[in-house]
Amino acid sequence: MAAEGLIRYEPDPDYWYSAAGLPYGYDFQAPDFEVSVEELGLVAQAAGAVMRCDILLHILVSDVAGRPALARIAERVARRTDGWVFVEFHSPPSAELIESLESAGRCVRVDDAVYLDATAMGAWIAHPDFHVIK
Repeated sequence: MAAEGLIRYEPDPDYWYSAAGLPYGYDFQAPDFEVSVEELGLVAQAAGAVMRCDILLHILVSDVAGRPALARIAERVARRTDGWVFVEFHSPPSAELIESLESAGRCVRVDDAVYLDATAMGAWIAHPDFHVIK
C-alpha cells in the first residue's frame, strides 16, 4: 500500500487513503472461504504449492480511477509472496489475450476469469485492454 503512495489511516490501520482521498483496505481469509476446492486445486497444480491464505484488496468506493492502483498493489503482493491474482474480465477473454498472458507468465483460466502469477499480472497491467472489475 505504501509503495503505491497510500497513507495509512491512523485510527484504523486496516485502511489506507490515496492522495485523492480514495479509501483502500485489505482482508485476510482462508483460501477456501470464497474459492472452490476445484479452483484451488488448479492453482496449486500450476503453482506447485497450496495456497495458504487469500488476501482481498478493496477500494471502498465505486471509483473507476482508483482501480488500477488495486491491480498494481496485487501485482506487488503476488511478486513478494509468490502468489497469484484473480482477474475477472468485462467479457470473456479472447484466445489472443489468454495466449499473451500465458506467454508472459503463468495463467490459469477458470471459466471467464483467470489466476495470474506476478509476471502475467504485470503483462495484464501493460496490456491495451487492461481494466479492473471491482
